[in-house]
Amino acid sequence: MVTYIKAKTIGYGIEAAMKALNEEGIVQERENQDRVDVTKEIQLCLDIEEPTAEPAISRSIVTDLKGLAKYDHEFLDGTGDNDGWEYTYHALYSRFYDQLIGELKRNIHTRRACIALGQGDINFSPDPPCLQLILFNYVNGKLESTIIFRSNDGVKAFPMNIHATEMLHQKVAEELGVPVGPLHYIANNFHAYSKDFHTLESYCKVFSTAPEKRRFASMEDLKEFL
Repeated sequence: MVTYIKAKTIGYGIEAAMKALNEEGIVQERENQDRVDVTKEIQLCLDIEEPTAEPAISRSIVTDLKGLAKYDHEFLDGTGDNDGWEYTYHALYSRFYDQLIGELKRNIHTRRACIALGQGDINFSPDPPCLQLILFNYVNGKLESTIIFRSNDGVKAFPMNIHATEMLHQKVAEELGVPVGPLHYIANNFHAYSKDFHTLESYCKVFSTAPEKRRFASMEDLKEFL
């Protein structure tokens, strides 16, 4: 069963998704790389109405703002492409980025503005990409983005993943000269590993008790590192 969440901003959406995982997640036996693990999981469909609005950054990230900026640069600019990884998300999607922009410039109303990252045998390799599809649709005068993850670590990866993919959304909209519309973030398997159950519970307690200034950072805060 899909858990559908609608939130105004990314910051609020992150909290709502992690709360849903903590409260509604089904405990299931799954593979975790080369071993069997127990996960708590849901199928997530998260709609963000105003992805450029504040609060945009949840402090429930495994790094600081400098680390988040580094991750954004890796995703957007490929600064980690030559660091010895078998692949990076940037390396996978950037091969088709110019074609994507060209298609949207050809016809802003196209239904073909889609990049599939998991092509060929890579999905059946020992380390298949979690991010599978990046899609764009021009609706009601704004560019909407749909991001589809095969599998998404809801505690340690998700808050950074959604931020970086939204930065790509904004980059494409700016290149086309059109307003940014809603973000649709889908994770077929949105999960927490057993070792992170306590961390997830702790985050959710903070979401419910702490003031917003402790829970969120702003894009202005991040800019000094970008």
